Amino acid sequence: MKVFKSLVIAGVLALSGCTNVIGDVPRSIHLSSSAGQEAGELLSVARDFFSGSGYQCHADQPADSLRCSRPLRDLYIHQTTAVIRIYSDDDATPEVTLVTTRWDEGLIPSEFISDEFHNPDVEAFCEYVKAQALGVCQTVSS
Repeated sequence: MKVFKSLVIAGVLALSGCTNVIGDVPRSIHLSSSAGQEAGELLSVARDFFSGSGYQCHADQPADSLRCSRPLRDLYIHQTTAVIRIYSDDDATPEVTLVTTRWDEGLIPSEFISDEFHNPDVEAFCEYVKAQALGVCQTVSS
């Protein structure tokens, strides 16, 4: 009976679910001063770009922030979502921060999920920003 009870407890613990969050390298977007860009204009461009790439975007509070998310995997027992957040710390500084994370939630233990994440949509957005002469993305070192 003790063996059965131990197996049931071990099974419940294994299937109890988990959440694993991993982030890509954060980036700062230095806005083009020659174009007279403001953070609000970049957020509008970002909303259009990521919405066109299948993300659902909405403005976060405060108003100078944008959050976009897109499901990467939607299985019955496990869901993975990419989240992109773009925000400006100060309206006077022509710099915007871009952070992307991957959220894994479900019944697959985190030991079986990759602890590396690179979002190609963010890379494409940075290339788009540069091509449109809106600014330049740079990775933020810790």
